[in-house]
Amino acid sequence: MEQNGKLVTAALIVAGGQGERFGGPQPKQYQSLAGIPLLRHTLLAFHHHPRIKYVATVIREEHQALYEMAANGLKLLPPIIGGDTRQKSDQNGLRNLQNYQLDLVLIHDGARPFISRPVIDNVLEGLVDHTGAVAAIPLIDSLKRGVGGVISSDIPRDDLW
Repeated sequence: MEQNGKLVTAALIVAGGQGERFGGPQPKQYQSLAGIPLLRHTLLAFHHHPRIKYVATVIREEHQALYEMAANGLKLLPPIIGGDTRQKSDQNGLRNLQNYQLDLVLIHDGARPFISRPVIDNVLEGLVDHTGAVAAIPLIDSLKRGVGGVISSDIPRDDLW
């Protein structure tokens, strides 16, 4: 499994949703941000990370053409067809990766394009001593509690992520 003292790691990008709440002419993960599909931004973040050996994407079968446009030119594992729910899509992706003799698998939402290298690094570091880790950043926005449409109090952000 380890190669040259490094853990063999894959990123599983789950992009099989319809994005119905988001609206628009196509699913959220394929809509454009700065002229590039959201999914491609996500794929690039993991594709260029030096500690990620493989990147696999879970998609809806009917989105094959959209996926191919978003992934054009990137060296990725073949896309995996998702399930009826996010959990089933995750399971399909993990089952598909079983043949790659991996040490670690990171799972990320394909419609979340702003994942940074430091956040990925922190998750990988968290996995050194733990069997699981979650990517999170401290909450910086203020939170308010309201009753009947009237703000009644502030909510401390101290332990919120």
